[in-house]
Amino acid sequence: MKQKILNQIAIGIVCVVLGIIVSLQYKVFRETTGNGTAPFKRVTELYNEKESLIKEKEQLNEELDKVRAALIEIETAESKGSAVIRNLTETIRGYELLAGMTNVKGEGVVITISNPPQEPGAYTEVNIMNQYVEILKLINDLNASGAEAIAINEQRVIALSEIRTAGQYLNVNFVPQSLPLTIKAIGKKSALEGALTYRFGQVTLLRDAGLLVDIRKEDEIIIPRFHGLVNFQYAETIEGE
Repeated sequence: MKQKILNQIAIGIVCVVLGIIVSLQYKVFRETTGNGTAPFKRVTELYNEKESLIKEKEQLNEELDKVRAALIEIETAESKGSAVIRNLTETIRGYELLAGMTNVKGEGVVITISNPPQEPGAYTEVNIMNQYVEILKLINDLNASGAEAIAINEQRVIALSEIRTAGQYLNVNFVPQSLPLTIKAIGKKSALEGALTYRFGQVTLLRDAGLLVDIRKEDEIIIPRFHGLVNFQYAETIEGE
């Protein structure tokens, strides 16, 4: 009789423990899937939110472009009557050009990099993400050979640009880029091409790694301005410099 009671107590304790475990797992499941929302529904909501944010960003950029155009008209009109304002306006335009804040055009080169085609389901180690460092070196070579403006998939590359891998994507200015990568560079086109295609240059190394690389010279390339925000929190101008 005593043994039977002990068995019942043991079973009761086990049931309580199992109940606690099940309730904890259910709580974790609810938090993971968005308070009971089905996973696929949550993914759909996130996708729709992303699309909405993208459209909102595009609209804000369009409004910003209109404001900038209006500002240029005002500055141009004012500068006609004042040599000082005209000189200041030209100086500002020069700094905006240097900082990548204006759309630019000119001769240069266009480099397209993509993974080789493969059979569905087939595995290959040839992947552009594995050559991330070589792509950074390619950008550095363009800068060293006199590139005045560079963009990757229409994302303007400036001094503060973030270029790094994130899983199977290459992030440029915190924006994931799909393949192929199209790199545009404005500068003396023969110099830019020569800096990349010489023996053991970056184009050769990328091709040797199995990637598909096309490079062509263009008489006119259009590169958009940098659309992000630049906020300096720690660097301050030294007075009197």
